[in-house]
Amino acid sequence: MNFNLILFSILFSTTSLVAQEADSAISQPLGIIDTIIVSGNHKTKAYVILDEMALKPGILATSEAIEYDRSRIYSLGLFTRVDIFYDSLQGQRFLAVDVSERWYLIPVPLFGFRDGDPKKPYYGAGVLHNNVGGNNQKLFASAVFGHNPSFELFFADPLIDRPNNLYASEDISLARIRNRSEREILRAGSFDERHFDVHGTLGKRFSLYETLGLSAGFHYVEVTNYQPGRTISPRGRDRYIYGTLSYTYDSRDLREYAASGSFISLSISKNGFGEFDVNFTRFSADFRRYIPLPATFTLATRVDGTIVSGGEIPTYSRSYFGYGERIRGYFKTVFEGENLFGGSVELRFPLLPARTITFTAIRLPTEFSIWRFGICLALFVDTGVTWFRGEGISLNSFASGYGGGVHFLLPYSVVLRTEYAFNEYRKGQFIFDLRASF
Repeated sequence: MNFNLILFSILFSTTSLVAQEADSAISQPLGIIDTIIVSGNHKTKAYVILDEMALKPGILATSEAIEYDRSRIYSLGLFTRVDIFYDSLQGQRFLAVDVSERWYLIPVPLFGFRDGDPKKPYYGAGVLHNNVGGNNQKLFASAVFGHNPSFELFFADPLIDRPNNLYASEDISLARIRNRSEREILRAGSFDERHFDVHGTLGKRFSLYETLGLSAGFHYVEVTNYQPGRTISPRGRDRYIYGTLSYTYDSRDLREYAASGSFISLSISKNGFGEFDVNFTRFSADFRRYIPLPATFTLATRVDGTIVSGGEIPTYSRSYFGYGERIRGYFKTVFEGENLFGGSVELRFPLLPARTITFTAIRLPTEFSIWRFGICLALFVDTGVTWFRGEGISLNSFASGYGGGVHFLLPYSVVLRTEYAFNEYRKGQFIFDLRASF
């Protein structure tokens, strides 16, 4: 049987096969909640924590629901420790939430190799304030040199208007990016792209899980060695206004490395409104499901893709595997096209469930004396394809891989992955990455 056909059968059938068993788990009831008490939040406003919780006064507390809310609060990225327990005193039944706060003003050294290539070193620095005013606002500024130098200033407020649950963000960036298209290199040599982008987003949070956002911005691109297709404008400079409508549903327990819940992201981006040469639309979707299994296993599945319509697509707006998105087994291989489709299945087992450790042997500030660690084993299969409009695709068009590895859950929401993968031709490769696969 075709290897890709086997992989697709796994990808699209496993969720339904195990969902009924996972949903049948019974959680231990504790009692109705009369009030919620928050402590340890010396800088963070209490509402930031309360708004992230599914449990509210008047709701029945269960051990499963408490663990879920604990993970959701930790996912805010504001705390080194989160403890929740249910108790009663003089007839008052309460839920106590106790946290230890992280260090919020963080100097960020930036260095490494672009795309994991030692020939593409970069270096620089940034500064992040992760909790401006105690309101979970993010302020980030960075300067990067070396391969693909860039400057960026970003601010996000997750709740600019609490009565109406509105959020907003603004971003301005300047970058010089080495061409990523291997087709263009073979056709007419490499080149650089100079990008300037400014955009803002206004959105509404409809529930604990659902948000809808509208972004608008201006983008300018200039190439150093113009060839047809590298920009839409024959002058080698594209400028256009763009707008994006996006919907997100996110019920994951722990965003950095989920063990339960779902994630759905849908977006439509219109690039160009007739003011200049650029005029195309991109549709994107990302579906993820994390299913708890018996014996603390988790089945994680993902299907994602992006397609375009409208006018000509410049080189800088193509879709790629081999950069941000990757296929394990082809981790450093670049696949490019106008459209992209991918899928992954991952079976995870917590060899050392994430736990909080307090260091007392060395005298450290509270923000640096409490650490969270965990180790997981994982087996995975990935598949993906890119294509240009007018090209046909089949199962044989897909690149696929499978393998296993060890994932380390580190303090401050860092995930370190060490894996070994094979492609469908049984060619193997080691993988080292500082993020969760999905």
